[in-house]
Amino acid sequence: GSFTLTGVTSLTASLNNCRPSSPFGNSASEKNYSEDEGNDSISHTQQQQQQQQQPPSSQQLQPSKIFLRTADLPHMKISATHSRHSSFSELSDSELLHHIHVPSSDPPLSTMEHDVNESWVALDDGNGKKAPLAEAAMEALVKTALEACMDRTMWTANGATGKLLKSGAWEDVIFNSPLLSSEGNDHHEAVRIPHAKGSKGESDVLVWSGTWSHNYYGHDLPAIRCEAIVNMSPSSLANLLVDSSRVKEYNKMSIGRDDILVLHEDDKWVTKICVAKTKPPMIGKILVLKNLLHMEELPGGGDTVGYVIVSRAVAHAQEEDAEGAAATVVEDPSKVVHSEMLMGLNVIRAVEGEKDRCVLINLNHLRSPMIPMMFAKKLGLSAAVNFINDIRA
Repeated sequence: GSFTLTGVTSLTASLNNCRPSSPFGNSASEKNYSEDEGNDSISHTQQQQQQQQQPPSSQQLQPSKIFLRTADLPHMKISATHSRHSSFSELSDSELLHHIHVPSSDPPLSTMEHDVNESWVALDDGNGKKAPLAEAAMEALVKTALEACMDRTMWTANGATGKLLKSGAWEDVIFNSPLLSSEGNDHHEAVRIPHAKGSKGESDVLVWSGTWSHNYYGHDLPAIRCEAIVNMSPSSLANLLVDSSRVKEYNKMSIGRDDILVLHEDDKWVTKICVAKTKPPMIGKILVLKNLLHMEELPGGGDTVGYVIVSRAVAHAQEEDAEGAAATVVEDPSKVVHSEMLMGLNVIRAVEGEKDRCVLINLNHLRSPMIPMMFAKKLGLSAAVNFINDIRA
């Protein structure tokens, strides 16, 4: 039951022991900016002479620590443009900072190699608040994940699911109740389900495997999609999946999940960075994921229409004394395996006329050294079914 953005799907590869490099430079050859007021002594001329020719820094912004990959998010460019118009239109082009105001291929950590095809944005401002592009990144991530989960051409059903689909019972639910309209605008509504509470069919778990059409990081790894009825209200299930203190209720392999940075939290919108640790049986190692976890209501309201929860691995420029450092420390590093959630999605859809039931769509795209490529799809399909059954239990 470890495949979700609250269990094993909920967090990301931890990049430990890396002091934060400047969000304004961040190439391996550049020096880190001091975190005290000595930053003021760094002149624009000195910055411009650095290898990456970064824009001048803003003294109001502390160095960011949390960064997200966005190259594979086709909506990121337009979302970033909207953010500039609405949030920092007063800045001239020369004042825009890499990662902070514009996505950049410059690696956010000195341990990373530069990839001109990659794109990174800062999620935090280094002072515990959202960076200017954080909400744009959330919007692009949600739209990309929703489009992927509803793209029939991307997915191949496993044998058991193929038989269920041939029966026609699920025809009005699977893919045909769009989360996005044909024009690309958000279109959400409660769904009708084919099986009454207590019937045999309500235990169905439909599972697909798929591949991404892009050529960015992780495209060669299989993605897994599953869909099932859960006898919980949409808000109850959303709260369960978002609450880090409750992960062990449905993920028996979990040894804990910690929120190391909360950027926003209310009943309708949650954005935070989490570190999850699981200990699969017979492996002898601890699986660690460090992720962005973002939840929001679908348009129309949570219990009326539903919720969407996305997760993705983050790069963390973590100081030795950073808050939450203890959450990522394990006594024996040789027994730790860092994995990455490349794309995690849970869509919780309200059921028409039944407030205590919902349809859960789960999408997972995971990269882990613990999972050999040849077994990735098989293990992913099995884990998806186990996740649904553990949620139901």
